[in-house]
Amino acid sequence: MTSSMTTYSRAVSKVILVLAIAVLVLIAAGAYFAMQPTTTTLSGTLNVAAFSGYNDAALQKIANDFQAKYPNVTVNVLGIPYGQSITKYLSVFQANLTTYDIVSMGSVGFMGSLNPYLMDLKSYLSDAKYFPSSYNMSDVIPSLMPLYSYKDKQLGLPEAGGAMLFYYRPSFFNNATIQQLFQQQLGYPLQVPTTLKQLTDIAKFATGNQLSKYGVTLMSGSDDDDAIQTYLALMAGLRNDASSQYGPVTAPYGVLMDSAGHLLLNSSIGIQALTTYTELVRNSESPGSASYSTTPVYFANGDAPMMIYWNPPVFWLNNATRSKVVGDYMVAPRMPGGYSVLGGTGLSIVGNTPNRDLALRFLAFATSPEESIYFNTINSLMPFRYSVFTTVIAANPALSQQLNNLVSTMTYSVEGSANIPNWPQISTVFRTTIPQVIQNQKSVQDAVNEMMSQIGQFTP
Repeated sequence: MTSSMTTYSRAVSKVILVLAIAVLVLIAAGAYFAMQPTTTTLSGTLNVAAFSGYNDAALQKIANDFQAKYPNVTVNVLGIPYGQSITKYLSVFQANLTTYDIVSMGSVGFMGSLNPYLMDLKSYLSDAKYFPSSYNMSDVIPSLMPLYSYKDKQLGLPEAGGAMLFYYRPSFFNNATIQQLFQQQLGYPLQVPTTLKQLTDIAKFATGNQLSKYGVTLMSGSDDDDAIQTYLALMAGLRNDASSQYGPVTAPYGVLMDSAGHLLLNSSIGIQALTTYTELVRNSESPGSASYSTTPVYFANGDAPMMIYWNPPVFWLNNATRSKVVGDYMVAPRMPGGYSVLGGTGLSIVGNTPNRDLALRFLAFATSPEESIYFNTINSLMPFRYSVFTTVIAANPALSQQLNNLVSTMTYSVEGSANIPNWPQISTVFRTTIPQVIQNQKSVQDAVNEMMSQIGQFTP
């Protein structure tokens, strides 16, 4: 599986001042449980599949709280490696075993493979027995819900959010000398880019005038799925603007397909996004080989005025032991072009669970405002609720603007990768073809034609 969340989960950053957040959590949790008396009306055993080293510690804490509330319930948290999860799930589901009642889900590839075996939550979300008004569905960042949808079914709920962000250094954009030079050469004022043209103009300007080592840092390595995620982040705004032509961005097809599942690589917006991506890569560090691990390091060293990357560096860029841009980096409220792509993980109920009522209650409990904060404070995952972000921001006042803009970007983001079984093959074709464009061995049009021909072998 070549999911962006595979790499995302490798290096989720530790939240600064986590102890401060934990204090707030304990206070909130204490108040919550004071209002929720222990009850014995529920009984039974639940098996919950967690991603080892990713969300397992938070789920164990939540399981402990659930068992404290319902003493006759046992919740077993079963850790499995993220990269093996789809294979393990399928082996269980296809044999019609009841090994798991609830499973952890990634945001790419999971629904395409597992949707026949998951329970549709749509009718239950409006049932106050499981999701009362205190659950507050309006507190969930709405753009994250489609990640766990498949066509007309809601097959899971988010437990953590994420998005590809646009980072920039204010010292570059506020420099009067640089502003004057940019106006002279480009004919318009320098500003934080909001369009793809401005983005490429600034990257070329910075390197062409040797104002920075690189114009931008972004992932381009041929061995990493994050390269195509970066491309999709650049295409997201174009795709959203073309909804009247191609239909809205819908699950499970994402940015790279129209609402009927047809590939848009060779469309005008697909070609425009790919042209932008390759131009940016040529003005970035290690063109064609920049990876998930190297890209933020160059930005942290002050080697570029801009970066396109996932959200983990939001916190550690403000750590002087790891970053030279402390106090000189910002997250834009939107990706240039207007929209970005999402990441994150969620929870789903297995369709053949013999414990449906208990599973629904645990799912609502785990993703409630009071309990879901543990995914952040214990496993350092980005929140999926506005209220949890408010708590994190309160504990990190120096990063309030960055975090508020992160929430804004997540709000203006869509599903990037198609959540279909053959997405890994599509991603592989992209990753092995694009380096030839970067190295000027192929034109963008020739690369698109070649990719469409190869992908046609996989697309049903």
